[in-house]
Amino acid sequence: MSNMTRKTFVRLAVLSVIAALCSCKKSATTVDAGPDAPAGCTLTDATTIIADNHPHGPHMLVVPSADVQAGVEKIYDIMGAAQHTHLVTVTAADFAILKAGGTVMETSTITLDHSHLITISCG
Repeated sequence: MSNMTRKTFVRLAVLSVIAALCSCKKSATTVDAGPDAPAGCTLTDATTIIADNHPHGPHMLVVPSADVQAGVEKIYDIMGAAQHTHLVTVTAADFAILKAGGTVMETSTITLDHSHLITISCG
């Protein structure tokens, strides 16, 4: 574990617990950051939740603090461990809301006849 940061360890632990709890369900929700994200994500990455995620190969989204602080529209690939990918666009307006400690919701692109609602927060 010497090469793994505390943050990465916590993320993996949370994902493992979620995967274990949701292993019998078709859909799950994955949380991709710690609950200690300060308002505006000045010190940590944003907290992200991917609704209706796939339990046996979840999508993942990391919105780095640097992206929030830069405030420039960005397109993220949320493939993670899934066998297919989706894209999600976080707009400059979304980043302004996040920087102010708010929460935004965006919908991913449609792949294989489905999309995912993504909740991102810095509060």
